[in-house]
Amino acid sequence: MTFLSRYFKDYIKESILAPLFKLMEACFELLVPLVIAYIVDTIIPHGSQGDLVAMLLLLVGLACVGIVVSLIAQYFSAKAAVGVTKELTADMYAKILTLSKAEREQLSSSSLLTRLTSDVLQIQTGINVFLRLFLRAPIVVFGSLVMAFYISPSLSLYFLGMIGLLFLIVVAISLISSRIYQQVRSQLEQVIRQVRETVIGGRVIRAFGQEKREMAVFRSYNQSYLKGQIAAGAWSSLLTPLTFLVVNVTLVLLIWQGKQAISSNLLEQGMLVALINYLLQILVELVKMVMVVTTLNQTVISAQRIEEVFLQESENLDAALPTMTSEDQTLVFSVRSLSFTYPKASAAALTNLNFQVQQGQFMGIIGGTGSGKSTLIHLLLGFYPLEQGKLALFGQGKSPVTLRDWRQQMAIVPQQAQLFAGTIRSNLTLGLGEVADQKLWSVLEIAQAADFVVEKGGLDSPVEAFGKNFSGGQRQRLTIARALLQAAPILLLDDATSALDYVTEKRLLAALRRSLPTQTLIMVSQRTNSLRQADQILVLDQGRQVGLGSHQDLLYSSAIYREIAQSQEPEEVGHERI
Repeated sequence: MTFLSRYFKDYIKESILAPLFKLMEACFELLVPLVIAYIVDTIIPHGSQGDLVAMLLLLVGLACVGIVVSLIAQYFSAKAAVGVTKELTADMYAKILTLSKAEREQLSSSSLLTRLTSDVLQIQTGINVFLRLFLRAPIVVFGSLVMAFYISPSLSLYFLGMIGLLFLIVVAISLISSRIYQQVRSQLEQVIRQVRETVIGGRVIRAFGQEKREMAVFRSYNQSYLKGQIAAGAWSSLLTPLTFLVVNVTLVLLIWQGKQAISSNLLEQGMLVALINYLLQILVELVKMVMVVTTLNQTVISAQRIEEVFLQESENLDAALPTMTSEDQTLVFSVRSLSFTYPKASAAALTNLNFQVQQGQFMGIIGGTGSGKSTLIHLLLGFYPLEQGKLALFGQGKSPVTLRDWRQQMAIVPQQAQLFAGTIRSNLTLGLGEVADQKLWSVLEIAQAADFVVEKGGLDSPVEAFGKNFSGGQRQRLTIARALLQAAPILLLDDATSALDYVTEKRLLAALRRSLPTQTLIMVSQRTNSLRQADQILVLDQGRQVGLGSHQDLLYSSAIYREIAQSQEPEEVGHERI
């Protein structure tokens, strides 16, 4: 939790004033039993009504002052807790954005979401409780113990025994419950992951009638989470009754011994009342300390989980890349003996790939599901470090100097179109700032999106989160337009036209080649018809390169490509083969 200390630098005043005002409240409360003892032993026996009223007004005054300082302490502690977690959330969000794709996948989206929301909220609660009670509770307990020694050293030994026994109980239960809370956090991540998958895949679930199955899976995760919460709650709930048991046993012994001391004229009745009040104050504060300990246990666990994110190594976009040169000034990509295996995977995703791409070429990538097409795109973008082989990107005959330079050479349209809440304009100009309307309409025309943008109301028409107010094909065309606006030398389409009909896709590809003749196009597709005009097509099967050539060449040389083509257009392929 040491990493949290830097977030308190702007809230030092609040972090000091909150416990100090709580300390003042505790001091006022410690005076109350003495006032009551004075009333019982001095004022009541003498029947002084004026003194009684004065003491009662003093008690009311102490209560009012206590309320005021308590509200002030609450204000400062809440301000510090909210301020610290606000900055913590912002830094954690920024950190997540810097993580590499491999690290984000290792932590998982559901885990990051849980840490960014639930764990941060737990830290906020822990800071608030800690600032309000970490001085008050110990001071009240210690002050009550000192006052008890002042009244009766012999009877105060019961206080010492009670506090020692409760300390052992709190430590033992805290050690047990903290381990259970760690498991509960992991179980909560499973629940969130299941809910997230269900929300994202809701249409597919309904289409295949898998609602009951998904409910069964959710119940299973939820049941495990329930059992964990019950176990953690059961152990934590033992603290309060055990505290009451120990304190009440101590109270009985105190009354019994106090009666004997009064009979022996060693103690006055008012002093016994004061001792009982101090004991009850200790009881209240110990119950609060139990709550503090339980809360801090969960806070420490949440802080450790968040620290794990901060300890992850950020992706260094400015790290130097090995420079390479090529005598062929038109060469853009060179891949030699490239192989890749995902972490913890039992088999390689890609094996021994070899190909080259020239400037202005149209290269297609095709293959069955799971053949490694998207993996290859991710490697081209530098999302994963290379394990074996060589991957070189050349711009004007020389490779980029840094990873940032590398990615600026490419514009990607992902397999799943991603739109953000805002307007069409804000989605197109993502990260670019102000762009002239003429340029925006130009890329929309190329992407075959201008017509429906006009129908929607123009560039400033609203876009809902994830583009829910657009069809799948419209979302894909908008993301293609966004990529074109980057004006990168290389355009990567990762199955980005799957929702388009053949006519629209044909117009799109024709517009790309006509309007951007020098731009290198690398297109992943499941349709052989989409790749007919490609200069070369890379055929993948289970991560292996099983074909490389033009559409006509592959129909004769690659059985897998011919099978894919025949399944999509059997008559035309059969005619071409004749």
